[in-house]
Amino acid sequence: MKYRMVAIDLDDSLLDDQLTISRENLQAIRYTMEAGVIVTIATGRMFKSALPYVQQLGIDVPVITYQGALVVNALSRKVLLHYPVPLQLSREIIRESKKNNIHLQVYIDDEYYFEQHNKYSDLYYRISGIPGKAVGSLEDFLVQEPTKVIMIDEPENILKWMERYKEKFDGRLQVAISKAHYLEFTNIEATKGNAVRYLAEMYGIEPHEVIAIGDSFNDIPMITYAGLGVAMGNAPEIVKSHADYVTYSNNENGVAHVLEKFVLGGRNTL
Repeated sequence: MKYRMVAIDLDDSLLDDQLTISRENLQAIRYTMEAGVIVTIATGRMFKSALPYVQQLGIDVPVITYQGALVVNALSRKVLLHYPVPLQLSREIIRESKKNNIHLQVYIDDEYYFEQHNKYSDLYYRISGIPGKAVGSLEDFLVQEPTKVIMIDEPENILKWMERYKEKFDGRLQVAISKAHYLEFTNIEATKGNAVRYLAEMYGIEPHEVIAIGDSFNDIPMITYAGLGVAMGNAPEIVKSHADYVTYSNNENGVAHVLEKFVLGGRNTL
C-alpha cells in the first residue's frame, strides 16, 4: 500500500459545522484502519477535548494535540512528547494581551485558565466542551510553563494580531491561527508538522507514505511535510496553495473522499 499513515485535523476538517463526525467519514476511517493504515488526529485542541472523538473513531495510537505541543498515547494516556511555552515568553504574551485588552487563555496539565469570564471564554467553552477557570491576574497566577497560550478575538482582529505577533516572536515561538477567532502561541518546536514527523519516524514510516489533512494556517506544516498534503475545500486559499490536493469541504465528507480516493482504491464507504 502506498500510504501507511494518515493525520487528520479535527475542527473544520473531520468535524462538520455541528462539531460531529459524519457517518461517511467515520466509516472511511474505520475501513482505512482495518486496511492496516495508522490513522491519528492532529489538532490544536486540548487532549481531553479531543478524546471523545478519538474514542468514537476507535484510535489506539498516539494522537497530536495542542498544535503538536503534546503527543499522548490515546489508550494509556502516556505523554510521549511535550513542548511547553517558556515561562518568560508566556509572561510577555500576557503583558501584550493586557495592553491590547485581548482575552487570553493559558493551558496547564490539560486544564485552561483565564482572567475573567466573558463572551470569548463562553465561545471557547461551546466549541471545546471543556469549562475553563477564571483566576484573576494571569501574570500572578502563572508560575509554570503552559502547554499553549491562546488569544481570542474577532476574526478581523486576529488576522492583524497574527501579523504583529509573528514578527514580534519570530524565531522564539510558533504563532498561528487555528480557527477564525483563535491565535495560538506554542513552543518554537511545537508544530503539527514536527509532531507528525515524530510519529512517522517512531513507526518507521517515510514522509512520502503519509497523508495529512487540514484546513487552517496551523495545518500548513503537516500538509507540507506529508507526501500527500490535503487541504479541505473550506480552507483559505493560502492553505490550499500549500496542498497537493484539495478535497471537499468539512460539510461534504471531504475526509472520506480523500481516503476513498487515495487509500481505499475507490471503495465507496456509504
